Amino acid sequence: MNQAEQRLFLIQSLLKERPEYRDMGIPTDADDQRRLLRSLMNVRAPKAAEPEFLAVQDAYLRQVLAEKGITD
Repeated sequence: MNQAEQRLFLIQSLLKERPEYRDMGIPTDADDQRRLLRSLMNVRAPKAAEPEFLAVQDAYLRQVLAEKGITD
């Protein structure tokens, strides 16, 4: 699964968790998708997540971190 597919999987998973978000559209622009994903992650209730979601989230965020680089 590439970065775009991971991002869409995460967005779809988070939208399914909340009934009020289920009909929300997903932007086609990558930057808008990133903003939506960040927003959904920030408002998510603290509860257990599915192992597949956590694995995809970890891979996605590791790639984001690698692209940004590490600074001292």
